[in-house]
Amino acid sequence: MVHKWCPGCRGPLREFRDLDDKEKAFVREQKKDFAPEAYIRCAVPGCRRFQRHLNWQDGGYFPKPDE
Repeated sequence: MVHKWCPGCRGPLREFRDLDDKEKAFVREQKKDFAPEAYIRCAVPGCRRFQRHLNWQDGGYFPKPDE
């Protein structure tokens, strides 16, 4: 895991983890300029943020579970 700033959580640096296969499929559809492996997900429970390893501004949010 790595520690990065999360615009979804704000505050101090948060832990981020690699995407699982289902998350990679979602990111592949949303972000076509980079491979899904270039993205990481915030590991804070309840946070849906994903962002690129080297650019926190290139990211987005996974849908809520009921969507």
